[in-house]
Amino acid sequence: MNTNCQERSDSGNSEFETIPIRFVGRNKHFIYIRDILDQRSTGFEKHHIGYRDNLISKLYKSFDSVDHLRNYEDAYKSTGGIFNLEFSLDGKLLVAACEEQGILLYDASSHKRIKTVNYAHQNCVNCVRFLDQNTFATGSDDHFIKLWDIRNLKSAIRTLHGHSNWVKNIEWSEQENVMVSSAFDGTVYAWNLNDPTENSMLFEKVFLMNGLMRMKLTPDGTKMIISTTSGYIIIIHNLSLLNLATDLRSFKPNLYRLMQASEQCFPVATTYNYLFNPKRKRNRIEFIDDFPNSAEVISSLQIHPYGWCAVSRYLNEQETEEWTVVHDIQDRDEKDYDEAFSNVEEVEEDESDSGTDEPGNQRPTDLWMGYISLDDYTNLRHNASYNAYFQHHPEERNKIIQNLPRMTHFIKEKSVGKGFIKGLSFSSDGRIICSPYDKGVRLLGFSDNCQELSDCVPEKPQQLKTIVQLDNYHNSIVLSCKFSPINYQLVSGCLGSKIKWYQPVL
Repeated sequence: MNTNCQERSDSGNSEFETIPIRFVGRNKHFIYIRDILDQRSTGFEKHHIGYRDNLISKLYKSFDSVDHLRNYEDAYKSTGGIFNLEFSLDGKLLVAACEEQGILLYDASSHKRIKTVNYAHQNCVNCVRFLDQNTFATGSDDHFIKLWDIRNLKSAIRTLHGHSNWVKNIEWSEQENVMVSSAFDGTVYAWNLNDPTENSMLFEKVFLMNGLMRMKLTPDGTKMIISTTSGYIIIIHNLSLLNLATDLRSFKPNLYRLMQASEQCFPVATTYNYLFNPKRKRNRIEFIDDFPNSAEVISSLQIHPYGWCAVSRYLNEQETEEWTVVHDIQDRDEKDYDEAFSNVEEVEEDESDSGTDEPGNQRPTDLWMGYISLDDYTNLRHNASYNAYFQHHPEERNKIIQNLPRMTHFIKEKSVGKGFIKGLSFSSDGRIICSPYDKGVRLLGFSDNCQELSDCVPEKPQQLKTIVQLDNYHNSIVLSCKFSPINYQLVSGCLGSKIKWYQPVL
C-alpha cells in the first residue's frame, strides 16, 4: 500500500523555494525548500528519521485562508447553505451542492466561479460525486439522482428514479463498476449506468434498514460502512453488491443491536449469528458501538483514503454534545473474535400471565415484537426452517455476538447549528481530518507532528490533536469541507453560501 502523500512543489516561486523550514529534533537545523527540490532531482536524499513527518507537519500547520473569492462572491446571488463540496478526480474543478436547489462550479487554481446551475433539482442538493473525469452525480431532497457532464451543463444527462426520500450519499464502486446511493428511506441502491433502461437505469435495492443515516464504500470497494440514528455503525466486510440483497434478506440490524444492548436473547435475531462469523467469506456483518458519551445520531461519515479507518461525527443521546470519533475498520485476526460473544438464557413467555401485565411491566418479547408483525411472529414459531436451524445449531440459540472495541481517537466538537449536518474530510494522504468548527474549521491529526495512523496506533483511545484551528473565517456556521485529491488545498462552505479556500502560507 502506498502511504506516500503528494508533495507540493511550486518550483517557479523563488520566494517559496528559499524560505527556511526549521525542525527541532536531536539537533536544531534549517532546511531550504530549494535544497529539498535539488536533492530530489538528483536522487541524493538522505534524511533523518521523522524528516518527512516534520516537513508535512510544517505544511499543515501553515494552512491559512487565501481568500481570492471575496471580489467575486459579492456579485452573486445567495445560493443558501453549502451542503457538500467535491473536487474532480484531477483536482482542477470544485463542485458545490447548495441548499437552494443549485450547483456551483469553480476553477480550483484561480478560485473563480465558472458556472452556476440554478434549479439543478427541485429541492436542496445534498451530495456530489465525480464518477469519472467528466461526469458527476448529484443527490437531492427531491428524491432524485442526476448525472451531469461538465462539458455541457445546460441540463442533466440522466435523472434516476428509485429512492422515496432525501438522497444523502452517492458512491462509486471500482470493484463492481456500479454507482451506489443511499437515502433517508433506509435503502441502498446499486445502479448499473452502463445498462440504461427505457425509463432510467437498471438498479437494484441491495440493502434496507430503518434509521440508515450515511453509507460509504472503502476506496477498494471491499467494505460498506453504514452509520445509523441509533448510535452504532455497521461494517459489511468482503462486500459483494451482487449478492448483498440475497445474503442479508430479512436481517434487521436494529433488532440485533437491541438484543445486544438489552442482553436478552431473541431467537428471531440469533438465527442471523452466522452473518457475524469471522470465517464468512462474503458480506460479513460487524457492528461498532464504542463511542464516548453514548452516541445517538451519527450524521457524518468519511473513510480514510487507504481504507484504514472511518471518521464519524455524532450527536449524543441528550442532544447536548457533538463528537468526532475515529474507528479502525481493517480486517482483524479471526482469533480476536473467539471470545466476542455471550450466552444468555432465553426467557420463556408465560402465556397464562399475558393478560395480567400491569402498566410499566415489560415482558422479554415486548422489546422486539415491535420489529415484526404478530402474524410473522406466529409463523416464525412454527416455521420448519427456523426450528431446524436451532436443531442443527443449538449452540447459537442463546448466543449473542458482542462487538470488538475499535475506537482509536476522539475529540469533542462545538455543538452549534443544531439540525444541520457538518461534513468531515480526510486529506489525500490520510494524515489530517478537517472538521467544521463553528464559523471556521479545525485540522485534526493523529499525533502532534501529523504522523500517519499506521505509525502512531495507540494502545487505547486518545484525543485527536488540533494541528490548526481556523476560527471565524465565515460569517455563519460551517457545514462542509473538502481537501483536494492532489494538492495541499482545502475548501469550506457555510450556511451563508460562502466558500473559503485554504493552503499552506509559508
